[in-house]
Amino acid sequence: MTSLSIIIVNYKSWSVLEKCLESILSQGINDIEVIIVDNNSNDGLITKFKKKYINFKWISNKINAGFSKACNQGAEIAKNEYYLFLNPDTELEKNSLVKMKSIIDNFPNSILSISQLDSAGNIGFPYGNFLSIRTFNGIIRFLDRLISLENRNINNQKPFIKPNWVSGSFLLIDRKNFNKLGGWDEDYWMYYEDMDLCKRANIIGIDIVLINSISCTHHHGKSSKVNLKTRVKAKTHSIKSGVIFIEKHYRGAYQKILKFLYLSSRIIELLILSPFSKVKRLIFFNLIFNYR
Repeated sequence: MTSLSIIIVNYKSWSVLEKCLESILSQGINDIEVIIVDNNSNDGLITKFKKKYINFKWISNKINAGFSKACNQGAEIAKNEYYLFLNPDTELEKNSLVKMKSIIDNFPNSILSISQLDSAGNIGFPYGNFLSIRTFNGIIRFLDRLISLENRNINNQKPFIKPNWVSGSFLLIDRKNFNKLGGWDEDYWMYYEDMDLCKRANIIGIDIVLINSISCTHHHGKSSKVNLKTRVKAKTHSIKSGVIFIEKHYRGAYQKILKFLYLSSRIIELLILSPFSKVKRLIFFNLIFNYR
């Protein structure tokens, strides 16, 4: 990997973003370009960060147009051969980028990701199978893994695995393949855009690889849990994005059946949990009365 541009999309995640940027600086690699796209945090803190991280490139959006749009904005000004899309709530382990450099040539024509730990140090699963009739909700996914004898703990012990898709919280792709794919699909405001990118990559023969020997810490959801309004908006868009994925990648009766199963399972879940959660009630209201 001769050169790397790191692209980070931020929304009111300054405390974790600072840790993320410091972890990048600690890598000790001089030829890294860092681009931060701020999605209208509108809290005045970007001025402080621009002064502190003067060698990084900053884009300040006047509206929050979503994750995919912001990622593409960063890629448009990126100069280097490889793009690393990185969440602001991640922290790179020591020498992780050096390790990536040492193995990148072993995985040509690939989208790469790495293992992730949560804030408590527990290993996560930043990958999965494409949304389908076998995976449309959590219970069905569990049963599918049970029937197929998939053991994620064993997967985590392998040097690398090749899942259907990897999380956009750490996603490395070379410029040529990114342009070939046309970048991130901006129809997705938040969530499923990483699954979509990997689906399109899979179709044209690009491998999806997760390296278990390298890891980062992911403090999940710091951007989407800023306040009640943001949480509700993010979770509502998560459901809507699943529908976008289904309508984009499936046709005919299969699409109709999967869309019905996906939406009905989400609505039933919200109905059951709404009496106990204001967030669930507001998401349900958005889906039923404000779906567009």
